[in-house]
Amino acid sequence: MLLLMSEQEIIMEYVGEVNHKLIDNLLKKLKRSKEYMALDITTARRLYAIVVECLENITKHSEKLSSSDEADLPHITIQKQGDHIIIKSGNPILKIKVEAIAEKLDTVNRKNEKSLTGFYEKVINEEMAQKGNNAGLGFIIMKLKSGDNINYRFISINENTSYFEIKILLKKYNMRKLVIDQTSSSPRVMLDPEKKIFEISGESRPPDVGSFYGEILTWMDDYSGHILKSQEGREPIVFSFDLEYFNSSSAKYILDLCKLLSSIRSKGKEVEVKWHYENDDMDMLEVGREMSRMAKLPFEFVKKA
Repeated sequence: MLLLMSEQEIIMEYVGEVNHKLIDNLLKKLKRSKEYMALDITTARRLYAIVVECLENITKHSEKLSSSDEADLPHITIQKQGDHIIIKSGNPILKIKVEAIAEKLDTVNRKNEKSLTGFYEKVINEEMAQKGNNAGLGFIIMKLKSGDNINYRFISINENTSYFEIKILLKKYNMRKLVIDQTSSSPRVMLDPEKKIFEISGESRPPDVGSFYGEILTWMDDYSGHILKSQEGREPIVFSFDLEYFNSSSAKYILDLCKLLSSIRSKGKEVEVKWHYENDDMDMLEVGREMSRMAKLPFEFVKKA
């Protein structure tokens, strides 16, 4: 039984036996649902990963019962609640597995993000060496993707079996801000979506120019995917370049950044670029005009007082 009911803020609900063919069908229906397509790309991918792990957990560990009681059948529910998505799944298991499952979950829940990432690498290496026994790998992924502990409980069905339920809270993804302090050779960078500040200012000749601007370009690429998918906010992106000087190595990356902004604009998002220059610095003004022409992106040229 599969339901997609947006009016009840339920993205997906399924009750019944689960196999690999059915998983494919459920995942296709999830990705086609309008609620899923309305999510920003990061939240959608995290939700997808959690749902995959929940469904695979059911196929690997679910115990078949002779009872026809629907309450004892495997289930998965995905529900939107404000800025959160709640994923619930459950399936019957043998009681002899309860202690081991609880131990794995408690181990995962005790770890912070940094130690959990290290634990994930350790488990992966053990799996590849065929030494491990899937020491909660699915649970690790669930917590890493959700950023929150996994709530769980066991409900006794009969002498030999219990019903194992998990509940995961996925918070809507919000872009982190990127702040890089100014140095004698590198500019100050402030990319703050919450305050709508996007600015690079100062002198640009960093020792490792690829690494410096690579972080900025990666951030902007992530941000563009986020705003274009979620359609958040009607305000334009106002990006300011207030550079005293930049070397030839920096110029390439600044142009790449302008081209990325141009790509965002071409996809329907309003983008404004302010290019600041000193009153008598005609070279900086001319470079700005060239950047605008090559990126196919209109600039507003701002003469500093």
